[in-house]
Amino acid sequence: MNFSPKVSVIIPVYNGSNYLNQAIDSALAQTYKNIEIIVVNDGSNDDGATEKIAFSYGDKIRYFSKENGKVASALNFAISRMSGEYFSWLSHDDRYFPEKIEHQLNVLSLLEDKTTILYGGYQVIDSNSKPLYLIRPDSILSSEKLNISLLPLLRGLIHGCSLLIHRKYFFEISMFNEALPSTQDYALWFEFFRIAPLHFDSKILIQSRVHPEQDTHKIKEHIEECNALWSSFLKRLTDEEMILMEGSVYRFLLKSSQFLSSALYDKAEKLAISMIEKHLSNIKVSVIIPFYNRIGWTIEAIHSVQAQTHQEFEIILVDDGSTDNLESLFEIIRLDNRIKYIKQINSGSAKARNSGIALATGYYIAFLDSDDLFDQEKLDIQIRYMEENELFISHTSYFRIDSYGKVIGFINSGSLNKNAFPNIMINCPIAAPSVMVRREVFDNYFFQEKIDIGEDVCLWISLVSRYKFGGISKGLSFVRVTEESAAINFRKQVIGHLNIAIYIMRDSYLCQYESYVKILLLNTLKLILNRNNFLNFLIILAININCSLFKLFSSICRSSFITTMQRLFLRYR
Repeated sequence: MNFSPKVSVIIPVYNGSNYLNQAIDSALAQTYKNIEIIVVNDGSNDDGATEKIAFSYGDKIRYFSKENGKVASALNFAISRMSGEYFSWLSHDDRYFPEKIEHQLNVLSLLEDKTTILYGGYQVIDSNSKPLYLIRPDSILSSEKLNISLLPLLRGLIHGCSLLIHRKYFFEISMFNEALPSTQDYALWFEFFRIAPLHFDSKILIQSRVHPEQDTHKIKEHIEECNALWSSFLKRLTDEEMILMEGSVYRFLLKSSQFLSSALYDKAEKLAISMIEKHLSNIKVSVIIPFYNRIGWTIEAIHSVQAQTHQEFEIILVDDGSTDNLESLFEIIRLDNRIKYIKQINSGSAKARNSGIALATGYYIAFLDSDDLFDQEKLDIQIRYMEENELFISHTSYFRIDSYGKVIGFINSGSLNKNAFPNIMINCPIAAPSVMVRREVFDNYFFQEKIDIGEDVCLWISLVSRYKFGGISKGLSFVRVTEESAAINFRKQVIGHLNIAIYIMRDSYLCQYESYVKILLLNTLKLILNRNNFLNFLIILAININCSLFKLFSSICRSSFITTMQRLFLRYR
């Protein structure tokens, strides 16, 4: 091996005559020989039994004896005297496998940064050295998360004796905190891991013994010490560190609370839960409400947002050229500084929504049509769901209401979930007032302003095809249905289907799914068959030709053909 630095194996011991010889023997049995073994007797009071064992090894080890000061003081004592470039801890009741040091140095030799801290799993043995089970971090964390420095530590997966640490970290950052009787190791690893690169190796190289005499079983204050330690971790972590570990602050805190609960660190768990609630309450949502006249309904829509249990929002009212008197609306705007108002020349809902998006400052954007309403828990439930599942877009089921606000139906659209694409191109049940999207998504996508019917579905299809998506089965929106609603108006349904087909075939990515467009058009045929007149016959004939020759036309030709058919429909409707 060209890479052959000296390694200091440090064994702190207190009244360890039962197991010390096994620990020392395992260190001496290392296949890598450029090591020193430092044994520090931390004031044992076992009538010299521990010291007798240490003396029996003569100059094979470096032996020191000091007054009792607990494990941290013994480790610091040894570190200040170590001559090795690397530190390897061996508890007096644990054992190394013979290849521990050599294997880790082989791994380290392949890494560019030789100050990388190595760690791994371990085998648990009992007081008689009988193997019990394995602890494997790679069975708990995914491969991409194993080397995120702080995450294995904060999930309780780091065994100090599995580590190989460059000496510089002790002298440049810190030594062990001698005021901590049982958590001094994790307290120091936290300081190291925030700075040092970490590398997981899957080979099991140590045996960790469990027995009744261990300090962590003796110290009644151990749980309280752990509560204090993990609470300090949570308070010191930055949002960036949490996001790096679990994808979002919410997800990190949620998983932390679950871990702390399983570890019985109740006070730290309560802190994590309180941090979750504080984080969620601070997530800002931009609710975009485009409107054209219908001021009474628009005010109802605004009130449904103002009544949300989640109060960190802004409302962006986009006036699409209304001609009605807006004084009652302006009075509401004056009383709530969370409401922004902008006006545009009448250009349609797509343009209005895009204008609202351009002004949005929230982390999430939600949409609410002026004649629709939110359930009061809508934002709260949807934010939690998106944060927990790291989603970019989500939607919910919704209720249909009539012009008087009476519930007339329930649409279980929220069952459309992560596997929605590509079938969503055939039938998209997503209603705009049920949707919530991360603001960053709109850096790349927007509503198609040249499409007046079905423009929202076109956008949902694009987003679902490219971003992590989810659905909530609970109804959290109220969608008003009238004779002119696209959901029930025959003419608008047909035009919407054709618009969607054109959009898909013009999209460089979506166009590969032309078989789904064919099904969409065939479904449109079935819709038309319910109407018996000459115009329907012409449209049926036109679409049949289009479908039978689908693969022979270029994307542009197909789109142009469908456009012509649409114009024909509009001309003779």
